[in-house]
Amino acid sequence: MNRRRKRRLPFAAYAALMFNGALCAAPFMAAHLVSSAYGDRPTAFETTPEAIAATKQAMDERFQTISAGEDAEPRQVWSELVRESLKEKEMPLVRGLLLGAPAMLGEPDGEALRARIGKVAKGVDDEAVLLAAVSYLPGELQETYLSFNQAGLPRFTASATPESVAAASPSVPLPAAALAPAARPAAPPAERRVAINRVGDIRGLTDTAVEWANDDNIELHAFLLSGIALIMADEEAREGASVAMPALRARTQAPVPFKAYLTRRIEDVVAVEEMKRLLSAELHYEVGYTPDAIAVVERAFRATVDPVKLEVLLDEFKILRDIAHDTSFEAAIAIVGRVKDGVDLRAARLVAAAGGERAVALEHFDGENLLETARTVIPWTNALRLQAAGLAACLALLAFVAMTTFWKSFRLNRPVKKSAVYLMEETLA
Repeated sequence: MNRRRKRRLPFAAYAALMFNGALCAAPFMAAHLVSSAYGDRPTAFETTPEAIAATKQAMDERFQTISAGEDAEPRQVWSELVRESLKEKEMPLVRGLLLGAPAMLGEPDGEALRARIGKVAKGVDDEAVLLAAVSYLPGELQETYLSFNQAGLPRFTASATPESVAAASPSVPLPAAALAPAARPAAPPAERRVAINRVGDIRGLTDTAVEWANDDNIELHAFLLSGIALIMADEEAREGASVAMPALRARTQAPVPFKAYLTRRIEDVVAVEEMKRLLSAELHYEVGYTPDAIAVVERAFRATVDPVKLEVLLDEFKILRDIAHDTSFEAAIAIVGRVKDGVDLRAARLVAAAGGERAVALEHFDGENLLETARTVIPWTNALRLQAAGLAACLALLAFVAMTTFWKSFRLNRPVKKSAVYLMEETLA
């Protein structure tokens, strides 16, 4: 009776099975991880507290870059920027520079300013930063600035000199009266409004519709935007449309990315050819505004607007409204002028929410990098941690199999010693 040793599968078979299995599983695990992190989020750049904090940090880094002069100290560069803005009487820009002072002043003035603010305010309040930063300007600039703000801001009696770095100590606080204006409460969100109306009224919209129906030349996209805002939008979206209108009507030699984006969005929402046909059929012989013409225009818009796509557009108008509230109407127009798509628009909202009037200064002096400061922060839940651990284990298995196979390849051709006993065939006696 012959006994033969069982042949085991070679190591290469096990290695190939594990390696190929891990290689196939890794992409699916990575895709599931990304889906779990971003899939439940409607878009990137949500205005969460974590994202706002990270965006503020990125904005501070850009401010430091702006004030980093080769031949001058950061404090001198900052003061000159404030001086030029005061000459132009651009007060929103001046306020933005003052609010960015903790980052722009550099060391040690920036740290001293933060310490002074912390000793007179419980939180990082914009008014506290504004009032404290004024004392770091040269005396004549303080005079000029305060002349524009006599009704709302107190007068500082001393400038912050390099020797006043010790101002961080409790013995040199800001005057108590300096913070009095900061006590005025902000308007509740429900009461905030974009005061400037740029979408017109229903009568002007109807007159434009009559002109178009009679083949006169009109600003087509401005007409469509006004109609959407006046007929299809609620109050909040209408305010955002007022911010979009100046960007749409901008006449500049350089292309405006947001204008091109908004034009595409409007054409996607409204069936232009169908609206032209409906208006021409009923208003072709009209000569101006009539009550009946209003009803015709309203019916034409309601019949030719895609309701699903309209909701997305109205949500974007509300984002424009939020940007205007966090900065100003004019600043919002400048900021959204750099928007190229819907993701950029949400990045602009995050920058405006994080920076407020600081975003005004950043847009003016470093507009090309403005939207790059927006940050998305993914919260690490237990589910994400488990998925990340599984993906890491899968990658570790791939590395282990690859390294083990590589090592065994050097030992493959070595001679193997075998006992002659096991090579003999055993026979029955």
